[in-house]
Amino acid sequence: MVNEYRNTGSTVGPGTKMVRDEYIEFVITESITSAGLASLTFGDSNDATSMLQGVFRFDQTTLEQALTNANLTAFLPGTLIVVKGVNLGAQSLAYDPQNGGWSLELVAGQGARDHSETLVNGNINFGNNGEVVWISSSNPPARNSDTSGFIHAIGHDNAPGLIATTVAAAFGSENILASTITTGRSVANEGDTTESLVSTTSATMAQPNGGLNTLWIEGLRGVTPDVSAVPEPSRSLMTMVGIMALQSQRFRRKGGSHA
Repeated sequence: MVNEYRNTGSTVGPGTKMVRDEYIEFVITESITSAGLASLTFGDSNDATSMLQGVFRFDQTTLEQALTNANLTAFLPGTLIVVKGVNLGAQSLAYDPQNGGWSLELVAGQGARDHSETLVNGNINFGNNGEVVWISSSNPPARNSDTSGFIHAIGHDNAPGLIATTVAAAFGSENILASTITTGRSVANEGDTTESLVSTTSATMAQPNGGLNTLWIEGLRGVTPDVSAVPEPSRSLMTMVGIMALQSQRFRRKGGSHA
């Protein structure tokens, strides 16, 4: 699933076909191999959300290296995969969920590449007026309006075009934020499998987005709440109950000795 994307006013990095400081964040909801991910395509729409614009693919060799580093054969549920522009730091394959490292970051032009066999061959460049970010099982989409293989998509537009309208019909109106956005903002899901999209200046690249989103992702990972972290009011209440119980026992003992 697409979990977040970042919109900026920067330019496309040479040879990368993605804006230098924008990113897309995906969350893996079930175990998937490097071959499985490499069989997918992902991309965006134009800012009128009327047609597909850029189409990318995951580089299988890079994904296999990340799995080898983690001593795994598949990416686990709850994994966050970031595809980012060249200005957002080096590519990071330090994926190690068994020791708390639940994300990997792929740089456009390296671990994520422009798809070379498609009629849809533009840049990934998020728009202020509108945008749809999608992932698809079609490899590649047959034309710039082919949404038949979409697995998931989110976006924003206050006047949705064909792609945004199709996404809203297929996945729910909550998948399209009914708004334009300015540069320097992210569209982030604060929900779970039912989206709750917000436009925010905060960037949470390679991290859950807080609230229900964090609870959902931690649930996918099998992370359980820390039951030792009991809030102070609950501790106070437990202490009071303990004192009352102790006093009650003492009273009963005194009553028994006079009988």
